[in-house]
Amino acid sequence: MTFGGGRGKLDDARQTAIARWDAAGEVWSDVTRREHEAEVVAPLNDAAADLLRAVDRLAGVFATARRDCEFDPTL
Repeated sequence: MTFGGGRGKLDDARQTAIARWDAAGEVWSDVTRREHEAEVVAPLNDAAADLLRAVDRLAGVFATARRDCEFDPTL
C-alpha cells in the first residue's frame, strides 16, 4: 500500500484552494469574506493539513511493518 498518490492529490488540491481563495481576496474583501474565512476556509485548511500529517505518519508505520514482515531467506 502506498500513500504518495492520494497524499499528493490532497496537498495539490489544498494548495490550489488556498491560492484561489487568496486571489479572490483581491476583489472580495468585506466582512462576509472575513467571516467565511474564519468559519470555513481556515478550519478546512487546518483539517487538510492535519490529515496530511496523519497520512505521513501512517505511511511511516506501514513502511516499518512492511520491512518487519519481509521474508529473510538467511534465517
